[in-house]
Amino acid sequence: MYLQEISLINFRNYAKLRVNPHRELNLIIGANARGKTNFLEAIYFAALGRTFRGFDRDLIKWDTNQTLVQAIFNLTDGTAEVKAAVNTAGKKKIAVNGADYGRREMPGCFGIVLFKPDDLQMIKGAPGLRRDFIDNDLGVLEPGYRHTLHKYRRILAHRNNLLRTGGEKDRAELAVWTEQLYLYGAQLLVMRVKLLKKFFPLAKESYAEISGAAEELGMRYLATVKMSGVAEPEQIMKDFAAEGKAREKEELYKKQTVIGPHRDDVVFYLNGREIRQFGSQGQIRSVVLALKTAQMKFFEHETREKPILLLDDVFMELDGARQDYLVRMLSGEIQTFLTSTTGRGKFNGQQGRIYLANGFGLEEE
Repeated sequence: MYLQEISLINFRNYAKLRVNPHRELNLIIGANARGKTNFLEAIYFAALGRTFRGFDRDLIKWDTNQTLVQAIFNLTDGTAEVKAAVNTAGKKKIAVNGADYGRREMPGCFGIVLFKPDDLQMIKGAPGLRRDFIDNDLGVLEPGYRHTLHKYRRILAHRNNLLRTGGEKDRAELAVWTEQLYLYGAQLLVMRVKLLKKFFPLAKESYAEISGAAEELGMRYLATVKMSGVAEPEQIMKDFAAEGKAREKEELYKKQTVIGPHRDDVVFYLNGREIRQFGSQGQIRSVVLALKTAQMKFFEHETREKPILLLDDVFMELDGARQDYLVRMLSGEIQTFLTSTTGRGKFNGQQGRIYLANGFGLEEE
């Protein structure tokens, strides 16, 4: 898969822009605040129907009322034309080859692997960063995952609101929403376990390649629900109900839902030692790089298409050995968009194009 063409109208700092990128490397160079990340964001928005920072309405250029991104993706079985628009009211319209889609229904074949500086906090940062990696980066490849996640979050918000108000009438309604929370929470847990069972061996393999097999990467999913070991929705619902009953007083006291996928976490280990506590900066960066390269492999394994890689000012955050590994991974087979404040660097000799970001457009060098 590769991006054949992309056009922007009133997108962030771009009033109008049209680019036919190279099938291999596309290097976007420029000082900070010149629109480099905005261009990557446009590709992300076209492929996945959402932004990776802020709200979708933030994509609209100042003093305009709507943004439009049009993109043509070349896939193994043909091309797909995407039109994605959002207005200042937050109303969004997405069409793929003329058919309307919601962002949770976007085809999983439009694969994007985004590596940004914030991702280096994934291991030692808040649990939400690790959940977001599963939900947003891997979940797109599991049919129905995004829909189930959306339903769960809506039910969770409604249930928490009832817990906050705490009236007798609300207590009766709370039982109904609690049952729905268990239903969709169990489905979400089953999907997460399924995803991670397929994904983690690839991450383990990638880390072994980066470290020269000197260390073994391990992972553990920490569920707030004490599961009996059977990863089936019906059994997990029973586990949910049992745990919920045991912590009912705690929820009423704290006025919030204290168990469920929204509170779960993932812990990573090297040779049995938890990285978050004992890992060096180099080891942490290697694990994050392994997760991102495994994401590329996972996408290809699931779809038989190669993803598009977006590297947002992150290449120079890696040391020489990790840069070399990433360059070898790309090797001309994966279309890459890389932003940098400097030059081509280690990508000298690779086929590609260089674009200069000047604050209102991109000029091909």
